[in-house]
Amino acid sequence: MTKSRRTLGLCLALAALATPLFSQATGDLYSEGVDLLARGRKTEALAKFQAILAADLSNEAAYELWKEADHQVFLDLIVEGGEYRLVAERLLARAKLGRSEHRNDTDAVRALVLGMLDEADALARRKIVTQLSSEHGPYSAPALVPFLGNEGDGNRRVLAMATLIELGGDVVWPLVAALGSDHAYQRRNVAICLGRIGDPRAAGALEAVAAMDSDNAVVKAAKSAAAACGSTGNGVSLLLADGEGYYTRDSSHIRPFDDQNVTWSWNGSLTPTMVPVSLFNDQMALGAYFRALDLDGSNGNAQAGIARACASIVAKAGRSDDLADAGIGAQLALSAAGISAIDTALLWTVKTDDASAGSVLCQTLGNMAGAPTSALMSAVAAGDPTLRGEGALALASIATRSGTTAGGATVAALGEAAGREVMHIAAVIDGNMDRAGKALAGLSSQGVMVSHRGSGVEGVVLLRRMPTVDLILIGDRVSGLTTDQVLADIANHESLAGTPVFLLSSDEDFSDAYSDRVAGVISDASDLSGLEETLSSGFEGTRARADNLGQRAASAIGALALAGHTDCSATADALASTLAHRAEAVTRPAMGALAHCGSWDHIEALMAVLSDSDRSDGERSDAALAIGPILARSGAAEGVVGPLAAIAADGDEATEVRMAAAQALGMAKTGGSGRTQALGALRGSVSQ
Repeated sequence: MTKSRRTLGLCLALAALATPLFSQATGDLYSEGVDLLARGRKTEALAKFQAILAADLSNEAAYELWKEADHQVFLDLIVEGGEYRLVAERLLARAKLGRSEHRNDTDAVRALVLGMLDEADALARRKIVTQLSSEHGPYSAPALVPFLGNEGDGNRRVLAMATLIELGGDVVWPLVAALGSDHAYQRRNVAICLGRIGDPRAAGALEAVAAMDSDNAVVKAAKSAAAACGSTGNGVSLLLADGEGYYTRDSSHIRPFDDQNVTWSWNGSLTPTMVPVSLFNDQMALGAYFRALDLDGSNGNAQAGIARACASIVAKAGRSDDLADAGIGAQLALSAAGISAIDTALLWTVKTDDASAGSVLCQTLGNMAGAPTSALMSAVAAGDPTLRGEGALALASIATRSGTTAGGATVAALGEAAGREVMHIAAVIDGNMDRAGKALAGLSSQGVMVSHRGSGVEGVVLLRRMPTVDLILIGDRVSGLTTDQVLADIANHESLAGTPVFLLSSDEDFSDAYSDRVAGVISDASDLSGLEETLSSGFEGTRARADNLGQRAASAIGALALAGHTDCSATADALASTLAHRAEAVTRPAMGALAHCGSWDHIEALMAVLSDSDRSDGERSDAALAIGPILARSGAAEGVVGPLAAIAADGDEATEVRMAAAQALGMAKTGGSGRTQALGALRGSVSQ
């Protein structure tokens, strides 16, 4: 059939389609797009296909489309390359997802498998295999794998193997787990199935079996299967690459249609374990890194990979009470990984701006390391302010415990963390560099801390690694993924729930198509006035995290200054800047630090706190307690004695505030007349 005849046939088929899942409008868009593509009007055709994705076509509807359409059309789109390929692959991915959700129904799977094995008619067997694939996917494997160890019933064994091979990528992960069987003949046949499937994700595990298995037949089968999966021959390198691919959610390792809520293990039989989707990539990475350690028990990169994945789990657990138990287990493993592995893992996170896991690694090193490490020094110089702050806190902790001097970069980063204004955090994902540059400049001018990625894949990875994000801007052209894919990933990521997403596009048709899926559309990146309401809204989560970091940084500065080995005076201005607008959780440790590193220049800010009756008694007392040591160091007290004496003498003030003010008076070097003035003000208090 020629392309034009295929197009006509497709148009007629779609015109006759009338299911609730697949609307006539969708069919029209698709048929129009194919017709335009056949006539060489590629730009117009692309707009039709993008409109289908923009309409947020359900997975079930995409599946219906795929069943009704001539599959050669999808191939034609892929061959066109570029955006056509991205659209076609996205529709195919959604179509695969549109099969019924895979169900872990042991009885139903067993009945289907037994029925298939007993069925003499090839077409009937094929229908059952299709049902297993559509309805149960990887959950079919536990019922099929036992037959791979059956040496006496060749027919059933061959049919079971053929079925597993037909299920393909859906059963790769369970089959990799089944390589742990204690039955050599079964391991051999599992390896053969994996080789026939040819999925590169199995190559490393197969090389591990080939290197360690005691059965020659298994070794031969595993080696051959690994080669069929594209092995380089180096199992450790393959497994380390798998760990990286899983951790970063690389599309070569975690595909849109993979089941991401279950991991597999062998405990006498194939065992599925349900896991939160947010932890799936970390758990898969751990599996790969532990296999690498099985091959090379001293491999530092495998140990570092385990540390990084555990840190990621701890970070996610800190944002969800439901993950508390997972966080405890991960922290135990992280600490046990050792300082060298943790340091290497931290260096990786610094290089990739992975602030979420990096923060946990910094905190762990800060509690364990006896001296500064290279990765902590890199963290202090990182581009991400959270990493800078956490790295500095770790180095400050080490210096305080060891009685050594903290470096200037550490002190500066602590001051930045303590005094940093709480800002909105935004991400821009746009391959149009000119437009992205305008958006970055506009956001920065409004005090927004913003990160940019030009590719959709890099943008998705960035969003998953950011501890928090308040605003997302997505361009209508993002390389590597469609805009639809990026939006779908954001919608499926629990930590991004509720984050406003805006589209950057001057294409009216494109904007109209996506308008229902975004908070708004920005047609001119140099005019961000449409974001004013979003930027003025509350962001309690961001503020709380910044206050927590500020509080810890101020406390660390105070501890360093008190220890007497580090000059922290360079942080005093930043500490004083917090007093007018930050939460009490930050201002109180900031004033405690100012007591040790502040100067006369900071008296005014402290007096403003002490004199403010709307502030808490504890905060006002801390202000006075900071004023005293500064007065003692500066040797000046002009203009301060009177206000301090008045507060100390005021019977309506809280006792702790009066006591702190009197102590500040006592530490001031006032000279005879000043001291007389102070005592005179308090004469009435003594006489009472």
